[in-house]
Amino acid sequence: MSELGDRERLLRYRLAVLAILIPLGTLAIGVLYPSLSSSPPRSMLAWISIHSWILLQSLILISPGLLVAWLLRRRLPRVGFGVGFGWMILVPAGVLCDAIAFGWISDRFLSAKILRVATDLRDSLLAHAQWKSIASPMLWFLGFAVTVIAVFWISSAISRLCVRHQTVAKWSGGIVGVCVCLFSLPAILDWQTTASRMRATSTRHPWVVFRIIDSSDAAASSSKSRFAPVAFMIPQDGIQRRSVQQRVAGLNWDALATHDEPFPDVVVVVLESFRHEMVDAETMPNLTRLASDGIHCRNHFSAANASNMGMFSLVNGLEAIWFDEPIRYSPLMNRLFHQASYELGLFASHDDWRLFAMDGFLNEQQFDVFQCEPKGWSEVDRRTVSRATAFLNRSDLADASSPPPRLAVVYLYTTHADYRCDPADEWFHPAADDSFPIPYRPELRNAVWNRYKNCARTVDRLIRPLLDRNRVVIVTGDHGEAFLEDGTCGHGTKLSRYQTMTPAIIFAPGITPKQIDQPTIHADLLPTLIELAGLPISDPSVFDGSPIASKSKLNNSRWKERVFMVRDYLSDEALLVGPPTASMQSESILGIGCRVSLDENWVRITNAISESGDRVTDISDFEDASNKKINSQILQEWLKKRFDRG
Repeated sequence: MSELGDRERLLRYRLAVLAILIPLGTLAIGVLYPSLSSSPPRSMLAWISIHSWILLQSLILISPGLLVAWLLRRRLPRVGFGVGFGWMILVPAGVLCDAIAFGWISDRFLSAKILRVATDLRDSLLAHAQWKSIASPMLWFLGFAVTVIAVFWISSAISRLCVRHQTVAKWSGGIVGVCVCLFSLPAILDWQTTASRMRATSTRHPWVVFRIIDSSDAAASSSKSRFAPVAFMIPQDGIQRRSVQQRVAGLNWDALATHDEPFPDVVVVVLESFRHEMVDAETMPNLTRLASDGIHCRNHFSAANASNMGMFSLVNGLEAIWFDEPIRYSPLMNRLFHQASYELGLFASHDDWRLFAMDGFLNEQQFDVFQCEPKGWSEVDRRTVSRATAFLNRSDLADASSPPPRLAVVYLYTTHADYRCDPADEWFHPAADDSFPIPYRPELRNAVWNRYKNCARTVDRLIRPLLDRNRVVIVTGDHGEAFLEDGTCGHGTKLSRYQTMTPAIIFAPGITPKQIDQPTIHADLLPTLIELAGLPISDPSVFDGSPIASKSKLNNSRWKERVFMVRDYLSDEALLVGPPTASMQSESILGIGCRVSLDENWVRITNAISESGDRVTDISDFEDASNKKINSQILQEWLKKRFDRG
């Protein structure tokens, strides 16, 4: 009986020791893991209160495991301890996974985005994974595993000491518990402030990690008073009519038969992860000169924050909501220019089209010349530009007396992470070296930014042969790139201006130079090419975009009243960009968050989205009549322009 009592006391003390060590470990992960959002408290008392509150959250979360072990302490002590210990370890493990996930995609580990990453997008993202990017998380997981083993054995040793010194152990444990509860009391009493702080530094707080407090709760409650969600049905006949229209779209054959002028050569240069700031005389002098001679769209959006949907929009003149529809397998650009007897060539510095579902519109069947290499940086880009230049200059033809017009799509990779430039272009310093981690800490941001700018200089030098003033030329990016401005590194994770916006430079012989500051989108570029090349299209309304210019003049038609939609890569969310109100501008609102489903025929607004891609729930004076367009009017305008075309 005495032996049984000693065993039970040993188990009880071991559980008590674990109830102290595991919350401390959880706190250590939350505090020590690199975070972009945490800020130091204003006083020592506040620091103690915050950390005591994190400990109390952890203790409450592990209590079910403690309870299971306690209930099974007599009949199945080993099973109870195993189940309880496993349950308790899930808490710090969840906090660690959440911190890593949030550093990558600025969203919870327990989220729909992570589920999609782990299922639909697993292969495509693993193909782009780099050792230096996964080294830090792997080290954290290794350290976590070693710590778990150490805690398991240390708890046994400490519990034996507690049995021998029960009075000291009871008093010590009691004092620790009272202190944690006492210093957590201010956080509980000022719950509104505490909940706001938990969401702001969410990866430190276990209750947010495990969705006891959801980071969207504030948005939901505030939305009822500040932001009325709006939903509309998309007319089924409108979707069917647009689908038929896209399938049958072509050139006006009568006008084409009487067309006497030769069609110009066309080159579309797409730069990976391209930011607006790169178009300046110091960074990209050749492109800057082209921009000054042509049209520079300075408030230009890709159709999405990722390559596949951005490229889809570029070759179809459509928004990315059509990406999953059959039109993906019959790109409008290829069809229309082939009908005008153009030869089409694709020259790219990467070839992973299938992984990102781009092989439906970027494949050998769609182009007369299809030359791609596995992903690379400046060396591959140099060969890619050389091939495209030979194609456009007709140096690949034995008899060039009457060559057909040519369209080349040139897709370059140097500006993609991890940003490898030519040594001759290491112009901006200090620049990060090849060992910089992804994601990186704020103190490395300027060095990484300089490394990226050096890559832009390399690209600018390489593309110079393509910028022939006798051609129609478009230079743009497939999407943007975040450098911690929205809390993330890279793209494909948030609908922020940094990930969704990219410059667009348009040039054609005789074009009127102009800077355009009104919002434009990738869907505008194909109809612009059609106009500048002089192709007589039978139905211009087939496009979601509008031509920015023709050969003779700019298109000045109601740019300020435009409404268009930009999609997210990791989720079903979208960004509705419409006419900005005074309140939207003062609140730095980029657009309206929404969800759209062509399969289920609905679209609904969720929240306003800030320039950093975050939900905005407290819009000043939202009830004013001047701000009503923030919901139903903008959405109805978009629906009318897209589907009410009878």
